[in-house]
Amino acid sequence: MFLYVCLRGIVGAFAGDLRKANELLEQVPYYSDSKVLVELALGDIGAGGVALLLAAYPLRFVVASAARMCGAGGFTFERVSVWACLIGQCADVVRSSGNRDHHLSSISLRLPVMRVRGARIARGTVPIFSRRNGPLKAHAAQVVGALRCAEAELDKEPQKAARDLGRLALTISERYASGRLGALLDEGDLKPPRRMGDALRLSITAVLVAVIVIVSARHGVPEPAAIAAAVVVVAILYQSATAGGIAGVGLVVIEIVLNAFFSGK
Repeated sequence: MFLYVCLRGIVGAFAGDLRKANELLEQVPYYSDSKVLVELALGDIGAGGVALLLAAYPLRFVVASAARMCGAGGFTFERVSVWACLIGQCADVVRSSGNRDHHLSSISLRLPVMRVRGARIARGTVPIFSRRNGPLKAHAAQVVGALRCAEAELDKEPQKAARDLGRLALTISERYASGRLGALLDEGDLKPPRRMGDALRLSITAVLVAVIVIVSARHGVPEPAAIAAAVVVVAILYQSATAGGIAGVGLVVIEIVLNAFFSGK
């Protein structure tokens, strides 16, 4: 909803410019036909895509439940084969005595990570609206963090890192098969999940504050309301940021920006 309001504000702020550009482009041959196709893609097809994305999360529960009711155990344990494939790729790196570049380039955590995040859904032991989903989701994020950390070591000590990564994948597959979704890895192996970097957070904050300034200036939004919106944006993006480092600098920069656009406030 927040993103939708921001997009509506941006579109409204530049509506006049868009109308003028559209009038000029109407003179270009085939522009009208192209515009119809674009509107179709952004309208009907785009709306269908958004609806499909919104339905994807509950649809996974439905598909998993239907598969279990039909006795399709292969669907429940399909992700074990993904982890087993990762173990095989790590074994190839360990066994290779010469050039192991090909084996290293074949290791990808895209599917293994996706299967870790969706483990609680596919296993079928946790109800949809259970409070257990929260801790399991947090645990899955820590497991993903451990896999990512092991992957990062492949470029430093390939054989050792491949052994560690294969061991983690083997443990995850065994725990998942036995239904231990809250202990896919031991506490000593878990890593904190990777959060949005402070630099990226600062960039997003600056962009959103600029959007608020432009929209408020074009639509005559009262300064107190614009400042309140900017403060809310900063609070949302920096709610889990550390006090120092780039985060601290970011807050100073935001204060300077606000003072520049809203002097005396």
